[in-house]
Amino acid sequence: MLVVSGEFGANEPLNTFSSAVVGSGARVIVFNSPGGNVGSAIRLGRMIRAAGLDTLQVRQLQCASACSLAFLGGVHRIAEPGSIGVHRASFKPADRMSNEEAAARFQLGTAEIISYVIEMGVDPKLMELASSYDKHDIRYLSASEMAELRVTNVEANQSPVGTSQVSTRQIPVPVRAPAPDAGRQMESVAVAFIKDLIEHHGDNNDFALAQVQASYAPTVDYYGKLTNLSSIIQDKRNYYQRWPEREYSVRDDSIMVTCADDRCVVSGLYDWVVRSPSTHKQEKGAANFSYTISIGPYPKIIAETGNVQR
Repeated sequence: MLVVSGEFGANEPLNTFSSAVVGSGARVIVFNSPGGNVGSAIRLGRMIRAAGLDTLQVRQLQCASACSLAFLGGVHRIAEPGSIGVHRASFKPADRMSNEEAAARFQLGTAEIISYVIEMGVDPKLMELASSYDKHDIRYLSASEMAELRVTNVEANQSPVGTSQVSTRQIPVPVRAPAPDAGRQMESVAVAFIKDLIEHHGDNNDFALAQVQASYAPTVDYYGKLTNLSSIIQDKRNYYQRWPEREYSVRDDSIMVTCADDRCVVSGLYDWVVRSPSTHKQEKGAANFSYTISIGPYPKIIAETGNVQR
């Protein structure tokens, strides 16, 4: 076990972490940190994942704010109720930055966080929950919330341990299951990625657009036309403004997926309901969808098409 303590600084040099992991032979990372710089926390989270390490958090130690993002890097993640704290991310605007530039920076920063959260296999609704709380009102997650949002992916079924009792021997490190076939694993990643994307189109506009920004390649074959990302975001924004209330549900039994050469095509059917309270209008129906994804360290949509069924 290795304990990471202190606040994450901007451009934090993380080479000492790698050296400590190698020198100690640690397999589990525990945190005692109030947070700090989001970028540094995300870099550490990716290092933890790349090294195949697990993360564990106990209430007696602190892991709040940006630290929660580093915690998500664990392959297996175990946390006691109330040990992980989240709040709305903040981005300090540069000097002389206009309101429009500051808003764009915030949206881009939010998209980067959501992209990382998805990459770690965590439900991006975590960020929607966090957005309801500022840094002076940190929200500590319950066991059921962490499990539902996939912040944790292993049940902490042992008695809580005090910091004086924490040792490598006592940490409930799960037995690693055999890795699934690479082809099936790629298919599972692709399906989960698209299902999350479609169903989270029903989130509030800012988060839905941030997920679009995080999920699409810079240029996409968008309904038969080569389209840049900014145009796709504007198209989605217009639709979300027209229909502020949206619900989407993918039919699991309709999904088909094929993968080859690091690309996957995911198609199927989803049900939808959209409403506009201001105009007292509602529409509903079903739609076919087909997405082509480039599967790499960060999956990106490179083609989208579909049509509404009447």
